[in-house]
Amino acid sequence: MRKTFLIFILLLSLAVFPEVSDGNVLTAVAQEGAVEEAKNGSVSGDTASGDIYDIAKNENRIAELDRSIGTWASVPVAESAARYGVSEAEVEDRITVLSSLQNFYKRLNGAVEKTAGFLEEVDKRESEKGQARLSLKEEPPYTLSFYDEYLVNADDLSSKLETLKESISREQKAIVSAKTQLEGAGKALRLARSEFEKVKGSEEENKKLWSLQEAQLQEELWKVTLGYLEKNLENQLLQRDAAELRLAQAEDVRKYIYSNVSFDKSDMEAGTTKYEENLKALQKKLEVLGESIEKAEDAYAEAHAKLSAATGEKSIKEAKRNFAIADIKREYLHLSMEQVQEMVGFVNEMKDIWLDRHDLIRSGGVSADVLLKERDEVDQRVGRFEDVLISQQKYQAALHARSIALGNELEEAKDKTTIASLKERSKVLDDIMSHNMNYMVSMIALDTMNRRLLEEIKTHIKEVTITEKVSSIWKARTAEIMNTELWHVGGYAVRLREFVIAFVILSFGLMASRRIAKFIRKWLLIHSKRVDVTGVHAIERLIYYILICGSFLISLKIVNVPLTAFAFLGGAVAIGIGFGAQNLFNNLISGFILMVQQPFKINDIVQVDDVTATVLEIDSRSTKIRTFDNYDVLVPNSYFLENRITNWTLSDRIIRGKLEIGVAYGTSARKVEEILLGLAREHKTVLPDPKPFVLFSDYGDSSMDFVLYFWVDVRDGFPMGVTSDMRYRIQEIFEKEGIEIPFPQVDVHIGKPETGAPDPV
Repeated sequence: MRKTFLIFILLLSLAVFPEVSDGNVLTAVAQEGAVEEAKNGSVSGDTASGDIYDIAKNENRIAELDRSIGTWASVPVAESAARYGVSEAEVEDRITVLSSLQNFYKRLNGAVEKTAGFLEEVDKRESEKGQARLSLKEEPPYTLSFYDEYLVNADDLSSKLETLKESISREQKAIVSAKTQLEGAGKALRLARSEFEKVKGSEEENKKLWSLQEAQLQEELWKVTLGYLEKNLENQLLQRDAAELRLAQAEDVRKYIYSNVSFDKSDMEAGTTKYEENLKALQKKLEVLGESIEKAEDAYAEAHAKLSAATGEKSIKEAKRNFAIADIKREYLHLSMEQVQEMVGFVNEMKDIWLDRHDLIRSGGVSADVLLKERDEVDQRVGRFEDVLISQQKYQAALHARSIALGNELEEAKDKTTIASLKERSKVLDDIMSHNMNYMVSMIALDTMNRRLLEEIKTHIKEVTITEKVSSIWKARTAEIMNTELWHVGGYAVRLREFVIAFVILSFGLMASRRIAKFIRKWLLIHSKRVDVTGVHAIERLIYYILICGSFLISLKIVNVPLTAFAFLGGAVAIGIGFGAQNLFNNLISGFILMVQQPFKINDIVQVDDVTATVLEIDSRSTKIRTFDNYDVLVPNSYFLENRITNWTLSDRIIRGKLEIGVAYGTSARKVEEILLGLAREHKTVLPDPKPFVLFSDYGDSSMDFVLYFWVDVRDGFPMGVTSDMRYRIQEIFEKEGIEIPFPQVDVHIGKPETGAPDPV
């Protein structure tokens, strides 16, 4: 028994603190202390049970762990596993935990040391409030170029702040996760201690002691990890506070600079010249690319022909290498041509923005109504490249993956010809990635300029008086409303302005026609003795209709609607669905067929003509179905065999629904698509797979028509309920986004002729 206890002490000391000195284990006193520590549940080292942010204690613990790791590393894993009666994987896990624990102690000390510096930075920024303008080396007035240079620094500060906020959000989530892990480690430690107490003195004692020590190390690891995460979060919050103070100072300086920006013709011309030089360079590049593309197409066709004609293995390999080079060069040139053409448009737009910004600061400025109009136009342009940038980033990632694959091939290649071919392809691929990156930079630069212009327009709008704002808004809104397109047919459209004018003329024509006709009737009755009363009334009605038709034709001319627009084609086709009576025997046989073939089963949802119901019972003569209105319908069995029946749930319980919606012309189609897909994603009944999709179905008479297709599980809901929910949400979102759901309007005026009067023309 005494021998067993000594072996147990040796195993414990080597497991928790495996320190070896001259090949001998720790003294018996140290071993007994380690055993007592494990039994009492205290974590190894003073730091875990004391102030976790005490750097000196943490350094002592780091030194202890370093000695332990060194001891473990000096003994082969297999030997340690055999010595302690555990698996090699468990020994490796122990070493990994010790290394991780040491690493987090070091990171924790580093975070603690940084806190003081961050506090000083915050105090410094607080003390510098209101003094940021003193850092400006130049005195006002400033040029727009000087203002743009300062904005670059301010944008950099803003980007850093956003990055910090994202990092803080991730750190907070990590802390929540670490607390959960620490709680779990505590439970595991208490369980391990309880199991160890149960087996003391038995053969299982050594194994349970190992588990207890492992649980203690895990709890210490999560305590230190949590401490590091919390200290790191504290540092990030201090960095955020300092960054917000710096950004506030930068914003104060930005406002000061812009308030002192004056129109400088030479500055404007210098910027314009820069954009014109860029345009010339791009145009020249387009010419070079055009010539290169012709040569690349010829080389591609030649390489493709040689590849098709190659026969021997060596010839085929050579042809494949040449074709791969020709193909990637062709891809690079076509991509470059397309992107350079778009970049020409970008530079032209940047040049216009540069001139618009100078117009804002020019003496006299821009009128309020023009400012409001420009604000709306620029606001629509801001952010229009977001989807394109995302797709380009994905393309860049795909190019990077191709580059890695080429690099792997290059490492494995041994043939000089193959190596040279791979290097050439890799160089072209790098050129593609570089050009694509420049293209994305151009888009971001253009979007940034639009945002600056929008901000400056808003600044000038704030300086406009209330009277001017109201007047400008009234003019702009009135013009916008009057230019609203009511409907269009073919190549012409009817706007509200023309419609109102035509309506006024038609209304005036109706009133004037009646008055003129009555005047003529009275005049004839008084002055004409040759025409009787009936003839007078006939003449009155004829004149009335002629005047009405004239007013109507004039109105049509004003709205530019030809008479052919009233050639309507219409009709209704009535489909009679009847079925003859079936005898009992026919239904009986049909019932057996239905039961054997099972085109539908009990609880299946079927559609019989216009009735959708759940199958309740298949009887010998008829099948009982229950509608969603909770009334039962008895359908003869033969009817199911002689007619087309829709079974919603034959193969599965997933069905497709659709939501049709029309929006006013002028609405962003992609915005409508985004909203509809967002509705599908947020609805809990809509299945994520198959994915919902949107089709731009048609250009309607009064609207752009879209159809949202989605799938639902009938066990959770039905498409009609989902579409109803979505329509409620569409009303809210469209009202919020200012999207109009139009409706067709047709005005028909019918004059009722008097008895004996001629028919209307």
